[in-house]
Amino acid sequence: MRYLGIDYGEKRVGLALSDEEGQIALPYRTVSNTKTLFNEIAAVIKQENVGRIVVGLPVPFSGGESEQTREVKKFIEKLKKLSGAPVDTENEIFTTKMAKDSGVQQEHLDKASAAIILQSYLDKKNVEGRG
Repeated sequence: MRYLGIDYGEKRVGLALSDEEGQIALPYRTVSNTKTLFNEIAAVIKQENVGRIVVGLPVPFSGGESEQTREVKKFIEKLKKLSGAPVDTENEIFTTKMAKDSGVQQEHLDKASAAIILQSYLDKKNVEGRG
């Protein structure tokens, strides 16, 4: 089963896809956060045969909810309704910084961050699956 990783942003949304075995996350593309966003995500889900979606959720150090956390949760609820695919979340703390520190160019940061989010989720899932 393929997984779709999403790094949601106010202006841009990064997408990453896993391999068929759900082991490796790869940057896929960046889309603009416009009124066509959900149509573009739905097209990727269909075209790439995605079985599960993983969205990066910003979790503040305080443990509460920030405005960004609430915005991402609204996005997730709409995504669940429109995609029909199961949606999980993964803490996205420091993903953009990690992508920058790895030397990713500015125009690829969003999809690289999505790949980091998705890989973190896959690593946990695969470790738990072996236990």
